[in-house]
Amino acid sequence: MQKPTMQVWTDAWKKADPEVFKNVYAENGLIFPPNKPVVVGKENILDFMKGGLGKVDVFFEADSLELSENLAFEYGVFKDVEAESGKVMGEGKYSVTWILENSVWKILCHSWEMPVKL
Repeated sequence: MQKPTMQVWTDAWKKADPEVFKNVYAENGLIFPPNKPVVVGKENILDFMKGGLGKVDVFFEADSLELSENLAFEYGVFKDVEAESGKVMGEGKYSVTWILENSVWKILCHSWEMPVKL
């Protein structure tokens, strides 16, 4: 079985298909966006995120990934990159808790800091 990886999130984000993107998250997934209230449930996560789908490239670099039988915790840094020019617009830190649902890793909890503009 594959390890969880934020590349799944990145691929879904770039594809900009709302159904594909929302299914990266667990049914009862949570996101903690910077300076905003918590968002609960993959439908609500999609509503929160869909305005930005595919508009900026996002790249993640994991510093650590801890795995157990059905949970994983990952943290690292991310970069927001302008799609056309390739210019790095900002960078920050993130953390993700993954849960194994029907043999597929899904994001249970996702938090990130406001990217520092470059």
